[in-house]
Amino acid sequence: MSVTQQSILGFMRDQLKKTFQIPDDQIEPTTTFGELELDSLALAELAVLLGEELGVTVTEDGITAETTLAEFAGEVEALVAPAGAAQ
Repeated sequence: MSVTQQSILGFMRDQLKKTFQIPDDQIEPTTTFGELELDSLALAELAVLLGEELGVTVTEDGITAETTLAEFAGEVEALVAPAGAAQ
């Protein structure tokens, strides 16, 4: 399975809508977590959901209110690449 930043963004979009009831029109790659008003517990839950989906350990460490969805997806993609290379 090839995991790209786009596929991670798609998964995050789905989870933000389904789990956190965030309207689709508020979710863009340039949207920050601060703009979504997600608290640290919500960020931790999103990280767990991503980790379960991708089979890697994802944490919310380093995410600030200014972090965009695209930046976070890029960090997650970097975690997946080494895990995939080890298989």
